[in-house]
Amino acid sequence: PNSLGPPADEYYYPFNQIQGFWQVDATSVQIGIMHASNLLDDNKRSRVNEEMVRMAYRGKFNAISVFALDNVALNGNAMFSVLRNACGQSVIKDDGNDPACGMDLVMPNMQVSHKLPLVWNIVLFVIYGSLVLMVSIMLFQAFKLRNEGPQEHRLICHGHVV
Repeated sequence: PNSLGPPADEYYYPFNQIQGFWQVDATSVQIGIMHASNLLDDNKRSRVNEEMVRMAYRGKFNAISVFALDNVALNGNAMFSVLRNACGQSVIKDDGNDPACGMDLVMPNMQVSHKLPLVWNIVLFVIYGSLVLMVSIMLFQAFKLRNEGPQEHRLICHGHVV
C-alpha cells in the first residue's frame, strides 16, 4: 500500500526520497550558460513537475518520505494537494464510510498562464504612467528653479516686506 511520511520501521521500510529535479554538474551548467538557459526555464519547458504530480496522483511510488522538486512555485500547490489527499492523509469524508482520497478525488489543475488579463495591463499602464508623469513634473520644476539662480524670497504683507 502507498504511504506517506517517515516509515515506522527503517529496516523493512527505508526512508524514501523522491527526486524530481535536474541533476546538475559543471558540464551541464556550462552548456546551459552557452545556450542562455537556466534551471527554472528548463524546469518549466520540460514539465517535469507536472509529470511528478501525475505520477504521485496515480500512485506510482510505493512510499514517499520526502518529495524534492525544482521550482516548487510551478505546480507546487498541485503536488501539495495530491500528497495531502493521498489515502490515509485526508479527513474528508465522502458519502460512504471511507474517506475520499487518492484517485477518488479530481486531479488538480496544472494549467499555467503567466499572461495578465487586459484589465490589469491597463491598470499597470495607468499607474506607471502616473508615476512617470509625477517624476517628470518634479524634475522639470527642479531644473526650472535651478536655472533661475538664487533668489531672495520675501513675503510682502500689506505693502511691508516681512
